[in-house]
Amino acid sequence: MNKVKLNLILSITFLTFFFCSSSPSSATEITSIDADSPEILTIERAIELVKAADPELSIARLNAENDDLNMRLENMTYRLIHTDSIESLALAEQKYIPKAQKDLNARISKLYKETVADALRAKAIISYYDLLEAYNEKEWKKQRYQRVDELAVLAKEMARGHENTGATQEDTMLVETRLASTQVEWLVAERKWEEAKIKQNEILGVDAKKDWLFSPEQDAATENPPITFEDAIASLTTDSPARVQKKGDVQFAQLRVDLISKYSVLSTYPGKIARNNLEKANIELQKMNRADVYTLYSIYQSYEDGYKLLQTSKRAVKLARENYTKMINQFKQGLLGTAEVLQAEQELANLENQYVEAEHSFNQVKLNFQ
Repeated sequence: MNKVKLNLILSITFLTFFFCSSSPSSATEITSIDADSPEILTIERAIELVKAADPELSIARLNAENDDLNMRLENMTYRLIHTDSIESLALAEQKYIPKAQKDLNARISKLYKETVADALRAKAIISYYDLLEAYNEKEWKKQRYQRVDELAVLAKEMARGHENTGATQEDTMLVETRLASTQVEWLVAERKWEEAKIKQNEILGVDAKKDWLFSPEQDAATENPPITFEDAIASLTTDSPARVQKKGDVQFAQLRVDLISKYSVLSTYPGKIARNNLEKANIELQKMNRADVYTLYSIYQSYEDGYKLLQTSKRAVKLARENYTKMINQFKQGLLGTAEVLQAEQELANLENQYVEAEHSFNQVKLNFQ
């Protein structure tokens, strides 16, 4: 449960910024995998590969160590200015402000280092789903080409005995035209698949030509998310780097107000500005809290709507396929013409395309809970 909560909050606060860039990351090392041997890719395998290839965890560790060292250095300077010797606001700010900033940087870096593993997990899942979409589109287009190819063979056979079937050479030409069109679509999908492999294999840290297969049994959709909306709302209190930064802004603003109150006068212009900045910082924190709640509403609504659309699309494809099979049988008996069959085939293809899009759209929402 805690893992699900963390991943959900990460997706809201900073994963979009950190990993949804259109350009792939640079892998530090190419994993040695046989590029000529297709492998079934799972989410777990993608996570394993990304964590091994992406240097972000090492960078986060080094940044956290540097910020901790900077904090220690600042503490040395902090101790050089004795509290009893402070007689001016400028000297008080010189003592307290840098230390507070270095302390905040160290906290954020440490927290970021702890969340990088989950960030890399999200990055791997995104890469997996992008590959899956290109693969599914390629496979659907291939199946469609094979379906129309079978229809073309049937139309030719029937045209040769058109006295009994009513099929003509013109009917054959119509089907062959559709066949050529579906072949082009298949080739385009194959090209997109190859492009997706190169892009995502860089993220996975494997050979650019590495081929993948997908198991239809894995990653099944479930009607409800693995965490309730109420638990997700409660988990918003979990600190993220972005939330710690907002809280730090409030603490900084409060520190300046306190220093002015102690070493100067709050009724002065700087004092009024400091109080205004404190109010602004609190408003920004409340704004973030409110935005996160509404983001959760949007995510859960998108999950519900996406699941319904996915199941509806799946059922529509099933019915359209059954209808197409029935019309093929009627075509063989001479009860239907080529135009009716081609129209049914086109309707089936349209629904198949909608299903691929619905599945990918649902997966983009589902990854918030993985």
